[in-house]
Amino acid sequence: MARELFIFMDSIKLGDDGSPHGRWILCNNGKPMGTMIKGSLTSAAKAARDARVIVIVPGEDVVITDVALPGQNRQRLMAALPFALEDQLIDDVNGLHFVLGPRHGNGNYVVAIVNKEKMIRWSDVCDELGLRVDVMVPDTLALSTSIGTWTILLEDTRSIVRTGVHSGFAVDHSNLNQLLGTTITDAEGVTPERIDIIDCRDININSDDFSLDSGIELHVNNFEGDSLTWLAEYFDYEAPVNLLSGEFSRQEKVRGHLRKWYPAAAMLAVFIVLNLTLNIIEYVSLSNESNKLNRSMETLYKKTFPQAKRVVNAPAQMLQKYQELQKLSGNSQSSLTEMLTKISPILRATPGMYIKSLRYQNGRIDLESDVKNFNALNQLEKNLADKAGMKVEVKSASQNKDRVVSRLEIKR
Repeated sequence: MARELFIFMDSIKLGDDGSPHGRWILCNNGKPMGTMIKGSLTSAAKAARDARVIVIVPGEDVVITDVALPGQNRQRLMAALPFALEDQLIDDVNGLHFVLGPRHGNGNYVVAIVNKEKMIRWSDVCDELGLRVDVMVPDTLALSTSIGTWTILLEDTRSIVRTGVHSGFAVDHSNLNQLLGTTITDAEGVTPERIDIIDCRDININSDDFSLDSGIELHVNNFEGDSLTWLAEYFDYEAPVNLLSGEFSRQEKVRGHLRKWYPAAAMLAVFIVLNLTLNIIEYVSLSNESNKLNRSMETLYKKTFPQAKRVVNAPAQMLQKYQELQKLSGNSQSSLTEMLTKISPILRATPGMYIKSLRYQNGRIDLESDVKNFNALNQLEKNLADKAGMKVEVKSASQNKDRVVSRLEIKR
């Protein structure tokens, strides 16, 4: 048996520090580890680490009854339960939390009923403290019991009575005798053989304080400790109901927290789907455009290099051809630059010269120009040979009005 933290949810109040205050005790292997502590439940939350948390609530706040329901499907039984008990309840069933327990000897189902507002308050306190509650049970069913024996736990102002495996009640001391007698009378002959009384008060009672049938054995135990200590030490681990069911179950609370994120998750899902759709559309569009460009480049490649017989990757093959041409033109570019560097000063120094065109191919320059006269042309030819070290051949020269039009071939 692991460590267990027992918390009583009756007198939870806010302390001066704003934290909820109440009673709690820590047990190990069913034995209390020290005394009951009354104070801030924040320290209880710290002690709850690696411990099973059991919350005990006042029996006055929980109605324990039984009801006859047809069938065994628990989902359908839960749906029918409020309507089966509606006539027996004062409060609106919509404001009540119903817990369906096991089926007992007479064929009826044990039922626990508690106001939803109280359940919400208890749950909120535990959530605020970060407590992971495993069991929530009324103190009337937390008392240990045995066949033929009833148990009464006396606190300062109230009494907790367990009258059977599936029944019990809580009442103030002034009404205990009367209600106990009525309960015995209504038991239809199934009266207890013995009643165990645990008195946790400073002023104890004796068996003479109870006016019961002489056939019932009374056994009084004056307990020097808090009632929560007794409940923790003799806790009924087979209690028929756990109030943390339905909408208050741990699983449902997790789903409830997740449910808050459903709209955001739905929006995120829509965004992801929309974004994915747009990406697919864009991919298809770009893919089509890429195919068109590839076809265009293939066509251009075939036009540019008609001798090419096989086109596998037009962009790569085009780049390869371009690099080859760039290498070839690199030497020519160097030669042209060198020739222009030498002849440019001479061309600029020739008076009245007008260059009409200049073409370079295979190490020679074809220069088409006009000058003032034939003397100027002869002087240009001489200067290019003497000063620039070029070989000059006059391809053509003719008089055009007052100018001489010529075409020269210049080599190194």
